[in-house]
Amino acid sequence: MLLNNTPLSLYVHLPWCEAQCPYCDFSITTDPVDGNDARLAEAIIKDIKHSSDLIAGRKFKSIYFGGGTPSLASTQSIKQILDSVRDRLASSEVEITLEMNPNDVSAKKVKELLGAGINRISLGIQSYCNQELQALGRNHDRKSAVKATQALQNINSTIDLIYGIEKQTPESFTENLETIIDSNVNHLSLYQLTIEPNTIFYKKELLLPDEEAIEEMEVIAKDLLEKNGFEQYEVSSWSKPGFESKHNLNYWQFGDFLGVGPGSHSKISNQQEIIRYRKIKPLEGYIQNQKSADLKTIAGNELDMDLAMNLLRIKNGLQHHDLTIDLPESFLKKYQRGIDEGLLLKDKIGASQKGYQFLNETIQLFF
Repeated sequence: MLLNNTPLSLYVHLPWCEAQCPYCDFSITTDPVDGNDARLAEAIIKDIKHSSDLIAGRKFKSIYFGGGTPSLASTQSIKQILDSVRDRLASSEVEITLEMNPNDVSAKKVKELLGAGINRISLGIQSYCNQELQALGRNHDRKSAVKATQALQNINSTIDLIYGIEKQTPESFTENLETIIDSNVNHLSLYQLTIEPNTIFYKKELLLPDEEAIEEMEVIAKDLLEKNGFEQYEVSSWSKPGFESKHNLNYWQFGDFLGVGPGSHSKISNQQEIIRYRKIKPLEGYIQNQKSADLKTIAGNELDMDLAMNLLRIKNGLQHHDLTIDLPESFLKKYQRGIDEGLLLKDKIGASQKGYQFLNETIQLFF
Protein backbone atom coordinates (compact mmCIF):
# COMPACT_ATOMS: atom_id res chain seq x y z
CA MET A 1 0.00 0.00 0.00
CA LEU A 2 1.20 3.52 -0.76
CA LEU A 3 1.38 6.16 1.93
CA ASN A 4 -0.40 9.52 1.80
CA ASN A 5 2.68 11.66 2.46
CA THR A 6 5.04 10.58 -0.32
CA PRO A 7 7.56 13.46 -0.65
CA LEU A 8 7.57 15.22 -4.02
CA SER A 9 10.43 16.91 -5.90
CA LEU A 10 10.44 18.90 -9.14
CA TYR A 11 12.92 18.22 -11.94
CA VAL A 12 13.22 20.86 -14.69
CA HIS A 13 15.00 19.80 -17.88
CA LEU A 14 16.67 22.53 -19.95
CA PRO A 15 18.20 20.69 -22.93
CA TRP A 16 20.76 23.08 -24.46
CA CYS A 17 24.44 22.15 -24.72
CA GLU A 18 27.23 23.84 -26.65
CA ALA A 19 28.42 20.40 -27.81
CA GLN A 20 27.51 16.72 -27.40
CA CYS A 21 29.86 15.07 -24.90
CA PRO A 22 30.91 11.65 -26.27
CA TYR A 23 29.90 9.81 -23.06
CA CYS A 24 26.48 11.48 -22.67
CA ASP A 25 23.16 9.81 -23.55
CA PHE A 26 20.89 12.48 -22.06
CA SER A 27 18.14 14.26 -23.99
CA ILE A 28 19.93 17.39 -25.28
CA THR A 29 20.14 19.73 -28.25
CA THR A 30 23.20 21.58 -29.55
CA ASP A 31 21.05 24.14 -31.37
CA PRO A 32 21.59 27.72 -30.12
CA VAL A 33 19.19 28.91 -27.41
CA ASP A 34 18.13 31.88 -29.60
CA GLY A 35 15.41 33.05 -27.22
CA ASN A 36 13.72 29.65 -27.08
CA ASP A 37 14.39 29.50 -23.34
CA ALA A 38 11.55 32.00 -22.81
CA ARG A 39 9.20 29.86 -24.91
CA LEU A 40 10.28 26.72 -23.07
CA ALA A 41 9.77 28.44 -19.69
CA GLU A 42 6.17 29.23 -20.65
CA ALA A 43 5.59 25.61 -21.71
CA ILE A 44 7.11 24.29 -18.45
CA ILE A 45 4.90 26.59 -16.36
CA LYS A 46 1.88 25.33 -18.28
CA ASP A 47 3.00 21.72 -17.78
CA ILE A 48 3.34 22.17 -14.01
CA LYS A 49 -0.10 23.79 -13.84
CA HIS A 50 -1.68 20.92 -15.80
CA SER A 51 -0.07 18.42 -13.38
CA SER A 52 -1.91 19.81 -10.34
CA ASP A 53 -4.44 16.98 -10.17
CA LEU A 54 -1.71 14.38 -10.61
CA ILE A 55 0.34 15.61 -7.66
CA ALA A 56 -2.78 16.12 -5.53
CA GLY A 57 -1.82 19.38 -3.85
CA ARG A 58 1.54 18.18 -2.55
CA LYS A 59 4.35 20.74 -2.13
CA PHE A 60 7.80 20.43 -3.69
CA LYS A 61 10.52 19.51 -1.18
CA SER A 62 13.31 20.23 -3.69
CA ILE A 63 13.83 21.55 -7.22
CA TYR A 64 16.59 20.58 -9.64
CA PHE A 65 17.43 22.27 -12.94
CA GLY A 66 19.28 19.69 -15.06
CA GLY A 67 20.12 19.21 -18.69
CA GLY A 68 21.72 19.81 -20.94
CA THR A 69 23.39 22.86 -19.53
CA PRO A 70 20.77 24.92 -17.67
CA SER A 71 23.22 27.79 -17.22
CA LEU A 72 22.95 28.48 -20.98
CA ALA A 73 19.37 29.63 -20.43
CA SER A 74 18.75 33.21 -19.32
CA THR A 75 18.41 33.88 -15.60
CA GLN A 76 15.11 35.58 -16.40
CA SER A 77 13.67 32.31 -17.78
CA ILE A 78 14.85 30.39 -14.73
CA LYS A 79 13.38 33.02 -12.41
CA GLN A 80 10.10 32.91 -14.34
CA ILE A 81 9.81 29.17 -13.69
CA LEU A 82 10.69 29.57 -10.01
CA ASP A 83 8.26 32.44 -9.54
CA SER A 84 5.47 30.22 -10.86
CA VAL A 85 6.00 27.63 -8.10
CA ARG A 86 6.76 29.85 -5.08
CA ASP A 87 3.42 28.94 -3.50
CA ARG A 88 4.05 25.23 -4.15
CA LEU A 89 7.25 24.99 -2.07
CA ALA A 90 7.22 22.89 1.10
CA SER A 91 9.16 25.59 2.97
CA SER A 92 11.20 28.75 2.46
CA GLU A 93 14.39 26.64 2.71
CA VAL A 94 13.69 24.21 -0.13
CA GLU A 95 16.90 23.10 -1.87
CA ILE A 96 16.98 24.54 -5.41
CA THR A 97 19.91 23.27 -7.51
CA LEU A 98 21.07 24.35 -10.96
CA GLU A 99 23.76 22.67 -13.07
CA MET A 100 26.51 24.84 -14.52
CA ASN A 101 29.49 24.28 -16.79
CA PRO A 102 32.76 25.96 -15.75
CA ASN A 103 32.76 28.28 -18.78
CA ASP A 104 29.42 29.78 -17.65
CA VAL A 105 30.56 30.65 -14.13
CA SER A 106 31.12 34.33 -13.43
CA ALA A 107 30.50 36.48 -10.37
CA LYS A 108 27.73 38.31 -12.26
CA LYS A 109 25.97 35.12 -13.43
CA VAL A 110 26.15 33.47 -10.03
CA LYS A 111 24.81 36.60 -8.29
CA GLU A 112 21.89 36.71 -10.75
CA LEU A 113 21.07 33.04 -10.16
CA LEU A 114 21.15 33.44 -6.38
CA GLY A 115 18.87 36.45 -6.73
CA ALA A 116 16.45 34.37 -8.81
CA GLY A 117 16.18 31.79 -6.02
CA ILE A 118 18.87 29.19 -6.83
CA ASN A 119 20.62 28.18 -3.59
CA ARG A 120 22.83 25.31 -4.74
CA ILE A 121 25.11 25.00 -7.79
CA SER A 122 26.15 21.69 -9.37
CA LEU A 123 29.40 22.25 -11.26
CA GLY A 124 30.26 19.85 -14.10
CA ILE A 125 34.05 19.79 -13.73
CA GLN A 126 34.61 16.05 -14.56
CA SER A 127 38.42 16.52 -14.33
CA TYR A 128 41.07 19.17 -13.67
CA CYS A 129 43.55 17.49 -16.02
CA ASN A 130 43.73 18.92 -19.57
CA GLN A 131 44.54 15.55 -21.13
CA GLU A 132 41.53 13.94 -19.42
CA LEU A 133 39.21 16.82 -20.34
CA GLN A 134 40.25 16.45 -23.98
CA ALA A 135 39.63 12.69 -23.78
CA LEU A 136 36.11 13.42 -22.46
CA GLY A 137 35.42 15.94 -25.23
CA ARG A 138 34.83 18.75 -22.74
CA ASN A 139 34.95 22.37 -23.90
CA HIS A 140 36.75 23.74 -20.81
CA ASP A 141 40.33 23.38 -19.56
CA ARG A 142 42.05 23.10 -16.18
CA LYS A 143 42.40 26.88 -15.83
CA SER A 144 38.67 27.55 -16.27
CA ALA A 145 37.79 24.56 -14.06
CA VAL A 146 39.94 25.86 -11.19
CA LYS A 147 38.64 29.40 -11.66
CA ALA A 148 35.01 28.24 -11.57
CA THR A 149 35.62 26.10 -8.47
CA GLN A 150 37.23 29.01 -6.65
CA ALA A 151 34.34 31.31 -7.63
CA LEU A 152 31.92 29.00 -5.81
CA GLN A 153 33.97 28.59 -2.62
CA ASN A 154 31.51 30.47 -0.42
CA ILE A 155 28.37 29.12 -2.11
CA ASN A 156 26.51 25.87 -1.43
CA SER A 157 27.81 23.78 -4.32
CA THR A 158 28.70 20.30 -5.51
CA ILE A 159 31.21 19.08 -8.07
CA ASP A 160 30.84 16.26 -10.59
CA LEU A 161 34.01 14.25 -11.15
CA ILE A 162 34.55 11.28 -13.48
CA TYR A 163 37.14 8.52 -13.00
CA GLY A 164 38.13 5.64 -15.26
CA ILE A 165 38.88 8.07 -18.11
CA GLU A 166 41.04 6.97 -21.05
CA LYS A 167 44.76 7.13 -20.09
CA GLN A 168 43.88 8.34 -16.58
CA THR A 169 46.28 7.22 -13.84
CA PRO A 170 45.81 6.90 -10.07
CA GLU A 171 48.25 9.82 -9.75
CA SER A 172 46.24 12.20 -11.94
CA PHE A 173 43.04 11.09 -10.19
CA THR A 174 44.64 11.92 -6.84
CA GLU A 175 45.49 15.41 -8.12
CA ASN A 176 41.83 15.90 -9.11
CA LEU A 177 40.66 14.99 -5.62
CA GLU A 178 43.28 17.18 -3.94
CA THR A 179 42.15 20.17 -6.02
CA ILE A 180 38.58 19.64 -4.79
CA ILE A 181 39.65 19.18 -1.16
CA ASP A 182 41.74 22.37 -1.28
CA SER A 183 38.73 24.31 -2.63
CA ASN A 184 36.61 23.63 0.50
CA VAL A 185 33.69 22.29 -1.55
CA ASN A 186 31.20 20.42 0.66
CA HIS A 187 29.80 17.85 -1.78
CA LEU A 188 31.20 15.62 -4.51
CA SER A 189 29.48 13.31 -7.01
CA LEU A 190 32.06 10.76 -8.15
CA TYR A 191 31.14 8.68 -11.21
CA GLN A 192 33.00 5.89 -12.94
CA LEU A 193 32.94 6.42 -16.70
CA THR A 194 30.38 4.08 -18.24
CA ILE A 195 29.98 3.56 -21.97
CA GLU A 196 26.29 3.74 -22.87
CA PRO A 197 24.96 2.35 -26.18
CA ASN A 198 23.61 5.62 -27.59
CA THR A 199 26.85 7.58 -27.23
CA ILE A 200 29.79 8.55 -29.41
CA PHE A 201 32.15 6.57 -27.16
CA TYR A 202 30.16 3.39 -27.81
CA LYS A 203 31.38 3.41 -31.41
CA LYS A 204 35.04 3.85 -30.46
CA GLU A 205 37.78 1.63 -29.08
CA LEU A 206 38.98 3.27 -25.88
CA LEU A 207 42.06 2.48 -23.79
CA LEU A 208 40.33 2.68 -20.41
CA PRO A 209 42.11 1.95 -17.11
CA ASP A 210 42.01 -1.73 -16.17
CA GLU A 211 40.07 -3.13 -13.22
CA GLU A 212 43.10 -3.00 -10.91
CA ALA A 213 43.62 0.73 -11.62
CA ILE A 214 39.90 1.43 -11.07
CA GLU A 215 39.98 -0.33 -7.70
CA GLU A 216 43.10 1.65 -6.75
CA MET A 217 41.32 4.91 -7.61
CA GLU A 218 38.35 3.91 -5.47
CA VAL A 219 40.63 3.16 -2.50
CA ILE A 220 42.41 6.50 -3.01
CA ALA A 221 39.05 8.33 -3.07
CA LYS A 222 37.86 6.63 0.12
CA ASP A 223 41.07 7.35 2.02
CA LEU A 224 41.50 10.96 0.87
CA LEU A 225 37.88 12.00 1.22
CA GLU A 226 37.33 10.41 4.63
CA LYS A 227 40.53 12.01 5.96
CA ASN A 228 39.19 15.39 4.88
CA GLY A 229 35.74 15.24 6.45
CA PHE A 230 33.69 13.69 3.65
CA GLU A 231 31.28 10.80 4.21
CA GLN A 232 29.99 8.51 1.50
CA TYR A 233 26.21 8.44 1.84
CA GLU A 234 25.33 6.89 -1.54
CA VAL A 235 27.15 4.89 -4.22
CA SER A 236 28.45 7.97 -6.07
CA SER A 237 27.89 10.70 -3.46
CA TRP A 238 30.23 12.15 -0.84
CA SER A 239 29.50 15.10 1.41
CA LYS A 240 30.51 16.85 4.56
CA PRO A 241 27.86 16.44 7.31
CA GLY A 242 24.70 18.39 6.57
CA PHE A 243 25.45 18.96 2.88
CA GLU A 244 23.84 15.84 1.40
CA SER A 245 21.74 16.39 -1.73
CA LYS A 246 18.12 16.53 -0.57
CA HIS A 247 16.87 16.20 -4.13
CA ASN A 248 18.84 13.05 -4.91
CA LEU A 249 18.03 11.54 -1.53
CA ASN A 250 14.37 11.85 -2.42
CA TYR A 251 15.00 9.75 -5.55
CA TRP A 252 16.87 7.06 -3.62
CA GLN A 253 14.34 6.98 -0.78
CA PHE A 254 11.69 6.24 -3.43
CA GLY A 255 9.99 9.61 -3.15
CA ASP A 256 8.02 11.03 -6.06
CA PHE A 257 9.30 13.46 -8.66
CA LEU A 258 7.54 15.51 -11.30
CA GLY A 259 9.64 15.97 -14.42
CA VAL A 260 8.99 18.88 -16.78
CA GLY A 261 10.82 19.85 -19.94
CA PRO A 262 11.60 17.79 -23.08
CA GLY A 263 12.58 14.19 -22.33
CA SER A 264 12.12 14.54 -18.56
CA HIS A 265 10.97 11.56 -16.47
CA SER A 266 8.42 11.39 -13.65
CA LYS A 267 7.43 8.95 -10.92
CA ILE A 268 4.10 9.70 -9.25
CA SER A 269 2.28 7.70 -6.55
CA ASN A 270 -1.31 7.73 -5.43
CA GLN A 271 -3.28 5.50 -3.08
CA GLN A 272 -3.76 2.82 -5.72
CA GLU A 273 -0.65 2.72 -7.91
CA ILE A 274 2.78 4.03 -8.87
CA ILE A 275 3.22 5.35 -12.40
CA ARG A 276 6.29 6.33 -14.41
CA TYR A 277 6.26 8.32 -17.64
CA ARG A 278 8.37 10.72 -19.64
CA LYS A 279 7.77 13.82 -21.72
CA ILE A 280 8.35 13.85 -25.48
CA LYS A 281 11.96 14.65 -26.40
CA PRO A 282 11.87 17.09 -29.33
CA LEU A 283 12.19 20.65 -28.01
CA GLU A 284 9.74 22.25 -30.42
CA GLY A 285 7.27 19.40 -29.95
CA TYR A 286 7.33 19.88 -26.18
CA ILE A 287 6.94 23.65 -26.46
CA GLN A 288 3.85 23.16 -28.63
CA ASN A 289 2.29 20.33 -26.64
CA GLN A 290 3.63 18.93 -23.36
CA LYS A 291 2.63 15.36 -24.17
CA SER A 292 3.55 12.41 -21.97
CA ALA A 293 4.83 9.13 -23.37
CA ASP A 294 5.64 5.59 -22.21
CA LEU A 295 3.25 5.79 -19.25
CA LYS A 296 3.22 2.58 -17.24
CA THR A 297 2.21 1.30 -13.82
CA ILE A 298 5.02 -0.14 -11.69
CA ALA A 299 3.99 -3.27 -9.81
CA GLY A 300 5.00 -6.83 -8.99
CA ASN A 301 8.54 -7.93 -9.82
CA GLU A 302 9.25 -4.64 -11.59
CA LEU A 303 8.41 -2.73 -8.41
CA ASP A 304 10.70 -5.00 -6.38
CA MET A 305 13.58 -4.25 -8.77
CA ASP A 306 12.81 -0.52 -8.75
CA LEU A 307 12.82 -0.43 -4.95
CA ALA A 308 16.07 -2.36 -4.69
CA MET A 309 17.89 -0.23 -7.26
CA ASN A 310 17.02 2.91 -5.30
CA LEU A 311 16.82 2.02 -1.59
CA LEU A 312 19.99 -0.08 -1.54
CA ARG A 313 22.12 2.74 -2.97
CA ILE A 314 21.96 4.56 0.37
CA LYS A 315 25.14 3.70 2.28
CA ASN A 316 23.84 3.41 5.84
CA GLY A 317 20.38 2.12 5.04
CA LEU A 318 16.91 3.44 5.87
CA GLN A 319 14.82 3.06 9.00
CA HIS A 320 11.43 1.51 8.31
CA HIS A 321 9.63 4.65 9.50
CA ASP A 322 11.46 6.69 6.84
CA LEU A 323 10.03 4.66 3.96
CA THR A 324 7.49 6.27 1.64
CA ILE A 325 5.84 2.93 0.82
CA ASP A 326 4.70 -0.20 2.64
CA LEU A 327 7.11 -2.74 1.18
CA PRO A 328 5.37 -5.47 -0.87
CA GLU A 329 5.39 -9.04 0.47
CA SER A 330 7.30 -10.19 -2.61
CA PHE A 331 10.06 -7.65 -1.89
CA LEU A 332 10.26 -8.69 1.77
CA LYS A 333 10.67 -12.38 0.86
CA LYS A 334 13.60 -11.56 -1.42
CA TYR A 335 14.98 -9.22 1.24
CA GLN A 336 14.93 -12.04 3.82
CA ARG A 337 17.02 -14.16 1.47
CA GLY A 338 19.55 -11.33 1.38
CA ILE A 339 19.61 -11.21 5.19
CA ASP A 340 20.21 -14.98 5.30
CA GLU A 341 23.14 -14.58 2.90
CA GLY A 342 24.66 -11.74 4.93
CA LEU A 343 24.12 -9.19 2.16
CA LEU A 344 21.32 -7.11 3.71
CA LEU A 345 20.71 -5.48 7.10
CA LYS A 346 18.18 -6.92 9.52
CA ASP A 347 17.33 -3.86 11.62
CA LYS A 348 16.74 -1.48 8.68
CA ILE A 349 16.49 -1.49 4.89
CA GLY A 350 19.95 -1.44 3.39
CA ALA A 351 22.99 -3.43 2.33
CA SER A 352 25.48 -4.86 4.82
CA GLN A 353 29.16 -4.01 4.41
CA LYS A 354 29.57 -7.13 2.27
CA GLY A 355 26.38 -6.42 0.33
CA TYR A 356 27.46 -2.85 -0.40
CA GLN A 357 30.86 -4.03 -1.58
CA PHE A 358 29.12 -6.29 -4.09
CA LEU A 359 26.05 -4.11 -4.63
CA ASN A 360 25.28 -5.17 -8.21
CA GLU A 361 25.17 -8.82 -7.14
CA THR A 362 23.07 -7.91 -4.08
CA ILE A 363 20.50 -6.09 -6.22
CA GLN A 364 20.24 -9.16 -8.46
CA LEU A 365 18.39 -10.88 -5.61
CA PHE A 366 15.36 -8.79 -6.57
CA PHE A 367 15.39 -9.57 -10.31
